[in-house]
Formats: sequence, structure tokens, C-alpha cells
Amino acid sequence: MAELKFETGIVTFTVNGGYEISFNPTDTAFVKKLFDAFETLDKRQDGYKAEVEKNANKREVFDVAQRMDGEMREIIDGVFGDPVCDGIFGGMNVYALADGLPVWCNFMLAVMDEVDTTFSREQKATNPRISKYTAKYHK
Repeated sequence: MAELKFETGIVTFTVNGGYEISFNPTDTAFVKKLFDAFETLDKRQDGYKAEVEKNANKREVFDVAQRMDGEMREIIDGVFGDPVCDGIFGGMNVYALADGLPVWCNFMLAVMDEVDTTFSREQKATNPRISKYTAKYHK
């Protein structure tokens, strides 16, 4: 049987030298899920801070952190349509801090940066390629 092959724009990225994730950085459905999730996660981060501040009991803080970690992971997994968090974060709580930000935020910002870079590159490449085929077939 003949096979039709075409570029889908899906790119596979290795996250911190280990786990691999795949997505098309210019897929508007993916990008919308990404930005919606970031907004939701940012609001949850505020809720997490408030919960921690009001709890004097350290044991309760750990329970809150564990519960909210699970909720955050579910949202991130939803963006990618796969359970990626275990592979990316391992057993680390996504609220853990690194470079002044929670690790969930560092990850999401890295993905957003890739989306932005790829969109810019692809937009520059689009017009010349379309022009080439338009000129070829409209003779």
C-alpha cells in the first residue's frame, strides 16, 4: 500500500537529560491548553501559599502540599495528554523551589519559551515555502 508522509511539526524534547515529551509547539490547541493550565496553576500557587501561611501545624502543611502537588500534576499531565509529571519531576513535589520559582513554573516557562521560539521561526519560513508552490502550480 502506498504511504503518504508529511511533516506534523511534532518535536520530541528531552527534559533535563532524562524524560522525553513530544508536542507541536505551533499547535494552537496545545498552546491554548498550555496557557490555560499556566493561568490555573498560577492561581493554585497563590492558594498554596495562603494554605501554608494559615497552617501553624507543620504536619498539616505537608498534607496540604501533597494534596496540591497531585492536583498540579493532574493539570500538567492534561496539557500533554499523557502522565508526564512522574517522568519529569519524579517524586519531587512540584511546589519545590529552584532558581526562585516553583519547579512546575520553571518547566511550564521552558515549554512556553519553546512555543514562542518555534512560532517565530515557522512564521518566517511559511511565506517563502507557500510562494514556491504557488508559483509552481499557478503557471
